[in-house]
This record gives sequence, C-alpha cells and structure tokens, in this order.
Amino acid sequence: FLQQVKRKGIPVDKMEEMCGSYGPKYESHERTFPSSKAPSGLLARGTYNVKSKFIDDDNTVYLEWMWSMDIKKDWE
Repeated sequence: FLQQVKRKGIPVDKMEEMCGSYGPKYESHERTFPSSKAPSGLLARGTYNVKSKFIDDDNTVYLEWMWSMDIKKDWE
C-alpha cells in the first residue's frame, strides 16, 4: 500500500506499508494501518491532495484512487 500526500503540488508526506500475501478465501480480510498526525497551525491550513494505491513488488497497480482533505480553523 502506498499513499502520497501533496499540498499545492509539493509532496508533504508518504506512507508505504506492506500488506502481505493472502490466498483467496470467502471471509474478508481487514488490515489496520498506523495513524498519522494532521498538520496544524496557520501555515498548515488548506487543501491536501492524496493518492492511495495498492501495488505489488513488481509495481503492478491493483487499485488506485485520489481524494482530498481540508485543514481548517473552524468547520462551521
């Protein structure tokens, strides 16, 4: 699993986690990743764009999605 966070096109964070190999089975598999701290303060406010993807050792992409988050002073 690879997740890259950018703000205004500049990389600010990157997380890479090994998920392991699992054979097919009927039951779903759940994996919890370590949490990370959101930036704080006046200069950290703004929109962050994130690209998340599941890749293997050969860099084959199985699932990829982009999402964004806003860091704001007030949510109202």
